[in-house]
Amino acid sequence: MARHPKLDRIIKKMETGNDFKIDRKTYIEYTGTDIPQDKYYTEKKSSVSKKAASFGYKITVVPEILIFEKI
Repeated sequence: MARHPKLDRIIKKMETGNDFKIDRKTYIEYTGTDIPQDKYYTEKKSSVSKKAASFGYKITVVPEILIFEKI
């Protein structure tokens, strides 16, 4: 069974309303899980992308970095 990420620390960053980036190391530290391997899944279907959308963000994945942009 896959582990679900703990999104509390990322939610706090989204509540500021500012764009931000999180690298792989920080993502693991914040959530307790690794970034999903599939780029499309991470950007569109993952729990972090769904939570980001609920705060008005989109996620763009570049190697080892998640970019959260307010839309």
